[in-house]
Amino acid sequence: MGLVAAISGFVGAGSAQAAADVTYSSQTLRYECSYPVIGFDYLDVQIEFKAPDSVPANSQFMPYDIVATATVPQNVVELLYYVAGIDGVRGTADGSVDLTNGSPGTVDIGDLSVAEQFIPDPPADFPVIAEQVGSTVVPTITAGSPGVLSANMGDYFAASLDFHYYNATPEWQGPETFECFLDTTSPQNTAFSPNMTVS
Repeated sequence: MGLVAAISGFVGAGSAQAAADVTYSSQTLRYECSYPVIGFDYLDVQIEFKAPDSVPANSQFMPYDIVATATVPQNVVELLYYVAGIDGVRGTADGSVDLTNGSPGTVDIGDLSVAEQFIPDPPADFPVIAEQVGSTVVPTITAGSPGVLSANMGDYFAASLDFHYYNATPEWQGPETFECFLDTTSPQNTAFSPNMTVS
């Protein structure tokens, strides 16, 4: 964890169009991220995208309507708001998805848009949306051999973010590099569901 995607999925030239496009979703995964002022703390991330439910072997397609929902937990929101004086964010985010039976093996996605978003209630979780727009970089994927193509969220992503300080001048400061690493203190299922059928 679509709203504003500009690119439609497609199958490579000379092959049959897939019967339907479906939404592929990750579970909500916990990452540890480099917050300004307060240092490393947690962020919960869920990603969705659309693509064909099945494709012919060796054909091409492109995921679209990519939306990432990054939820800042309440305790971190309170630190950002009351200690750091931060109540808003904007910028871009980059991430990756690892494929099995597809190429490239690692799909690098660049410049998901993080529109201006503000904390509505400091003692509550703060969901931040990053989504595909016209300038987002999404590579074409080539399916492998007949069977299934599976995808897993990467263990690292980064963003270039401006943070809004409600008690500072200028109010918007940045950009700052915001880095996140998958929390490995307990097992997490990074797979997207469902798998894609390769015929």
